[in-house]
Amino acid sequence: SLGAQVEAAVGAQEPSFVAKYAFQLAQAFNNFYHKHHILSEEDAEKKTFLLLLASLIERQLVAALKLLGIEAPQKM
Repeated sequence: SLGAQVEAAVGAQEPSFVAKYAFQLAQAFNNFYHKHHILSEEDAEKKTFLLLLASLIERQLVAALKLLGIEAPQKM
């Protein structure tokens, strides 16, 4: 989790832990996004779940980047 990586980064005085977490999370979501066609999903419940999951990942990535002093893009 981001919280665990922040604690480890602070303890080790190594901000790269947070950067590595953000990179790995982005890679994992990229793989997930290519396997699950969120916007074209026909099952409404599944689509809602996938959108909520994507929103959660976005918040985690934005928070991690903010901690690193990086502004996240508005769109990708």
